Amino acid sequence: MLLLVLACTNASLDIVDPDTGKPPRDSGGTDSGDSGDSGDSGDSGDTGDTGDSGTLEWDCDALPEVEANELDGPRGYHDVIFDVEGYQYGSDTSSLIRSDYAGDARPFVPGLGVVEGMDWLHDGDMVVAVSPGSLVRVKSTGDTSDIVRGLTGAYGVTVGPDGMVYVGYVQVDSQSRMVRVNPDTGEWTEWLELRRGDAPRMVVFGLDSTDAYVITVGRGIVYRVELDENLDPIDSAQEYATVGPRWQDGLGMDVCGNLYVAEFDSSGVYRVRTDGTVETLVRPRQQTYGHAVEWGRGFGGWRADAFYQPQPYDGYTVREIVVGVPSAATVRTWR
Repeated sequence: MLLLVLACTNASLDIVDPDTGKPPRDSGGTDSGDSGDSGDSGDSGDTGDTGDSGTLEWDCDALPEVEANELDGPRGYHDVIFDVEGYQYGSDTSSLIRSDYAGDARPFVPGLGVVEGMDWLHDGDMVVAVSPGSLVRVKSTGDTSDIVRGLTGAYGVTVGPDGMVYVGYVQVDSQSRMVRVNPDTGEWTEWLELRRGDAPRMVVFGLDSTDAYVITVGRGIVYRVELDENLDPIDSAQEYATVGPRWQDGLGMDVCGNLYVAEFDSSGVYRVRTDGTVETLVRPRQQTYGHAVEWGRGFGGWRADAFYQPQPYDGYTVREIVVGVPSAATVRTWR
């Protein structure tokens, strides 16, 4: 759990353990009474250490230079997610793997299959898209159950503020659509269709949930769609920005409202400012191209001011992109 202290241009975030109410310990260290990082002698407010520090500060008008770090042990394929115990979950195209920041990676759900998008349901269970088109619930015990099958092509998975699951790239009547799934009943409805030639890949909801942003496969367009109080589109989605030539794979938003997009054809990671300006953050060789954009929670070494990207063409390794600002999920509101 992340407790927001202040959300504005100059802001800070207190990172606390949900059980103790104190900053979390580093999963690889020992507790010697220090409420901050186990490697820091008593300073729980050191903003330079955001993996297990008590406070993270940022300025939306003066974001720092981006830092990219290759991690040794964690594993992932097309997406990763994090729990509050300090673990990351990702796929190796066969099993669902649980990793800590130090690199201890072990099967959590052996033989699950090829996992695409992943997210946390409001009841604490995990929801994952398993190729070629199943939406699966994963409990903390590793037990699984199908939510729904037959969502051919399912890729991006986002649990909305309403608790529904928004799944992109689903083939419906020979067209790619985004669908909304009730995780309790498995019932689904079409939520968004874009103009022919653009397939909705993944969605992220705006800071106050009055709009949403959608990445695509097609012409490199990121779309914005206005939403009503039930998170239904009010009108047709509008072009918001152009990012890369064609194939967008990952999407996230920070607390400042900036978007972050991973694009395959250019092997790049881009930031889309709130004024629509597109900046190139990272553009490595294709082998180390990173799918997905998933922020850490500030537990167990995973930084709250960084997002993480699995690298499927580099042995399912994971990359850390430090952007100096936390995820929009820490401040997002609805109604």
